[in-house]
Amino acid sequence: MKPCASLAVLVLAGSTVAAQAQFVRPKPEYHNPEPGLYQEDPFIVEYRAKFFAVFRGDFPTFEKAYAEIKAMVEEDPKDARALVWLGNGHTVKAGLLYTVERKEDEALSLLERSRQALDAAVALRPDDPNIYMMRAATLYVQGQYFPADRLPRSVWETLRDDCLRFIAFLGERMPRVSTHVRGETYGELGVAYLNLGEPEKARKAFAKVIELCPGTAYEQRARKELERLGPSPTAGREPLASR
Repeated sequence: MKPCASLAVLVLAGSTVAAQAQFVRPKPEYHNPEPGLYQEDPFIVEYRAKFFAVFRGDFPTFEKAYAEIKAMVEEDPKDARALVWLGNGHTVKAGLLYTVERKEDEALSLLERSRQALDAAVALRPDDPNIYMMRAATLYVQGQYFPADRLPRSVWETLRDDCLRFIAFLGERMPRVSTHVRGETYGELGVAYLNLGEPEKARKAFAKVIELCPGTAYEQRARKELERLGPSPTAGREPLASR
């Protein structure tokens, strides 16, 4: 099956891969930070638009960008920004192999190469939030493609740690950065906690999405996640000191 045809099958099938490349598919108005607070690297933003076009069914744009990134890495293997996007491209390719072409072994091998590229990128620029949060976003995508038993626990641990590190980095600036940054950070943190078997921490992360992104699709998604979790087992209990 040709790549474009493969993706068409994937999109028409209504796969969660096509639907959930991010916690919420962002709208232009969600990129609305206060000036001077935190600015995403334009290179990261540019290639996010090109790579994530695949989730709208635009396979040629993704393939062109993927080829550009591979050429950059070949020219400079220590280009952290290109490496992190190479990892993302490998993840997309692995997802198509697994979901459409049913080549599980090949897909899982490429997925491992993806994580290696992501980790190499972060090792080169460990303090750059653009790099480690792009790793986090890519690991989140892996969780949308592959069932939990096909992913190592380290995927969710790294996603959790990258999100927590970014939250600490932004500190008091978090409520004033873009809706996209707020919603994705806490939304993906909540998903990481769910997959690590920590539902109470997941609830807190989703509640933070609601607090920071009122009236948006992020709030709607977070409320759905909380509904799926059901009431907290500690809800309504009196503190021990008051009994």
